[in-house]
Amino acid sequence: MHTNPHQSRSAVLENVFVHDGYFRLALRIGELITLQEKTGVGPYVLANRIVHGEWRVTDITETVRLALIGGGMGEQQAYDLVTRAITPGNLMTYAGLAGEALFAAIMGVDDEQPEAIDGEGDEDPFPQTPVD
Repeated sequence: MHTNPHQSRSAVLENVFVHDGYFRLALRIGELITLQEKTGVGPYVLANRIVHGEWRVTDITETVRLALIGGGMGEQQAYDLVTRAITPGNLMTYAGLAGEALFAAIMGVDDEQPEAIDGEGDEDPFPQTPVD
């Protein structure tokens, strides 16, 4: 995949629902290095392991915990939230979330487009034509 190096990209996931609230998730370089040390594999290998269903519980818990920390949450608060949230019965939900956080760190996410200036873009590009 070729991307435009001048395209604005972010590695942050905003307003992600985790257990009982919405949080910011980001895996910065420091969190990725810690995650690599805890899982024994690099971020791309880990992301593929998750996508292919070959993950371990620690892959999920550590990825989500570190993404919460990277998003600005305190270490103890992130640990407590992950301990409450990631339990038997909902591991697949958080496996998907862990994969999203990893791919955002690896490939980035498109930044939102700027909002239109008042009145700009209000006109209908396909005005209705009366039918005879």
